[in-house]
Amino acid sequence: MCVLTFDESSEGTKSLSGEAGSAFSKHFHVERLANGVYAAIHVDGGWAIGNAGIVDLGERTLVFDTGLTPQAACDLHSAAEVLTGRVPNYVVNSHYHNDHIRGNQVFPEAVVVSTLRTRELIATKGKTELEADRKDAPERLAAMRTLAQSEDPENQRLVALFLPYWQGILASLPDIQLRLPELAFEGQLTFHGTARTAHLVEVGGGHTKSDCVLFLPHDKALFCGDLLFVRCHPYLGDGDPQAWLSVLDRLESLVPEVYVPGHGPVGEREDLRKMQLYIRTLMQRAEEVVARGGTEEDAAGQPVCELFADWILGQPFHEANMRFLYSRLAREG
Repeated sequence: MCVLTFDESSEGTKSLSGEAGSAFSKHFHVERLANGVYAAIHVDGGWAIGNAGIVDLGERTLVFDTGLTPQAACDLHSAAEVLTGRVPNYVVNSHYHNDHIRGNQVFPEAVVVSTLRTRELIATKGKTELEADRKDAPERLAAMRTLAQSEDPENQRLVALFLPYWQGILASLPDIQLRLPELAFEGQLTFHGTARTAHLVEVGGGHTKSDCVLFLPHDKALFCGDLLFVRCHPYLGDGDPQAWLSVLDRLESLVPEVYVPGHGPVGEREDLRKMQLYIRTLMQRAEEVVARGGTEEDAAGQPVCELFADWILGQPFHEANMRFLYSRLAREG
């Protein structure tokens, strides 16, 4: 059982803390978006990896995404209980990727919710990825520790991001249980609470074959899952980049004022437009390589556009994204 306290540090923010004012969770910090609405933002070096949300519906509490590890999810459960005064009743998985679902088991009192297609993907690809992690995690972690000896700044940036990732996975493997959603929906699912209404909206073909977002119209807040990365290179390889652009237009049409991404700090409308620019820029560069008869290696070797040079996850995602886009175009051509 995790025990959590919090301090009111300002009108707009609750900072979670433990003894002597130290940060309670090494995995995330909590930002208050509105009364009863909170974003749990991953902290560098922690084992959450993905962001999450906590929403007080009035008589029920909803948690949006549960992170990479049960260890981080334990703190998230405690945060939700302290901030809303009750244990979570619902847990939503925005999509099937491991850094958004592997904390599900820490919420035994809650009903886990996802789209029908996401449930199917957790049961298939999610299971396969967990089996691969059981086999490969020790070697991957050892490789990161070896890379940590390098003095190359690019390698050091990669280690800073992925050493905690593999540490978290390896530490969680003895106890991890892949919990499937019990409630699956298609299209839209609405929660009518006494404090607010919350809409889960399914969108397909963007980041994965099925993603859902959480929209709180009264608070003008949108939890985007991995349909939005802020100041981070997104991973394109499990989705449809052209459809993703349309999805982002659809999200903007909801007119939220606050956008909570799957990775990175809380954003605004301009961050969504930067995400669109990123996708369009890489698509155009891949098209240029294909048009001049270049190879996949030519595409992979394209430098990061200056507009995105300071975004994290450039290595390995930029190269992977260029390979994916080149292969996609080559197949279509």
